[in-house]
Amino acid sequence: SRPSSTTMYAAKKASTKKSSAKKSSKKAAASEEEEVVNFKKAAFVSALAEKTGMTKADSDIALAAVLNVIATEVSAGKRIALPGFGTFKLNYRAARKGRNPKTGEEIDIKASYSPSFSASKTFKEMANPDR
Repeated sequence: SRPSSTTMYAAKKASTKKSSAKKSSKKAAASEEEEVVNFKKAAFVSALAEKTGMTKADSDIALAAVLNVIATEVSAGKRIALPGFGTFKLNYRAARKGRNPKTGEEIDIKASYSPSFSASKTFKEMANPDR
């Protein structure tokens, strides 16, 4: 149910890329599955404006405000739960040893925080209608 132009673009892009035999077999297996189509910000803002009845400019401002609040609050260590959608939170990643893939030299990776999102049960069910 995807637009044919997107499928043709994806197939053309896949055929023009040069890669090893191992990578191309993975690519072939992935292309047999459903191809992912990007939903750009402009299209998202248009859809938001259509659903809410707001102008595109107001929808863009509202989207920016929502994303800013989520980023600011999660960065501050707060957990944001949106029932029916999911939860945004901050995960701690402990310090660990790693290797430089080029030289094989062991390196220290500092502890850090990483934002994460967990989809709600409702959202997961929408994404998997056949189950």
